[in-house]
Amino acid sequence: MIEGFGLFMTGFWLLMIYDCLRNEPERHTWLWILIFVNFPGALIYFFMRWLPRIDIQMPKYFTRWTRSRELWIAEEEARNIGKAHQYVKLGNLLYEIGRFDKAEDAYKQALEKEPDNKQALWGTASINLKNKNFSQAKEHLQTLLKIDPNYKYGDASLIYGETLIDLKEFDAAKEHLEKHLQNWNHPEAYIKLATIMTQQGDTQSARSYLEKMIAKVRGSSYYHYKRNRHFIRKAEKMLKNL
Repeated sequence: MIEGFGLFMTGFWLLMIYDCLRNEPERHTWLWILIFVNFPGALIYFFMRWLPRIDIQMPKYFTRWTRSRELWIAEEEARNIGKAHQYVKLGNLLYEIGRFDKAEDAYKQALEKEPDNKQALWGTASINLKNKNFSQAKEHLQTLLKIDPNYKYGDASLIYGETLIDLKEFDAAKEHLEKHLQNWNHPEAYIKLATIMTQQGDTQSARSYLEKMIAKVRGSSYYHYKRNRHFIRKAEKMLKNL
């Protein structure tokens, strides 16, 4: 049994080293930890780098159980202090554990106290989108982008463009996404724009956007290339159909 556990430890350690060499942007630092700390280093790497990268979703009931005390404290702070940031904190926690209706109520209370609270606007818009309430999401995102056009490193701007598409406001979406790409290089924006162009019969522009996106992703760092290479496959498939 001891020999079997030893083999498991060695195999796990080698697996983490292999993953580090293939996927870790800070591989030099982590390789040093893995080699000199050995199995404990492999455990540290597993929990700090491997698990967050693959983004495993734990069951909601498990998350609620492990964070019940944190939720209770956030509810008490919101109830007793009542500042906007306390309601935002409560809303974020409720959102993370999947209690979206209560999260929306918390965000709304935050907005009653601070109508320009960016986190509350973002949280409310996110729930609106989950509920396919695109009109409400559009309003909250518009307000958010007036306050901070670069919120979430351009993610809010990208989601706003996608919301316009969901509302079938294609001309407005096209105009917005073209402006968006002047500041951000989200592959999704190129795909969405190419889709709109194709629907409007402008296949030359659609092809240009797709080819430009493919070149940018291929020319990026290995880490970003690996994260976005599925967009290349999607773009190549679209190009074949143009």
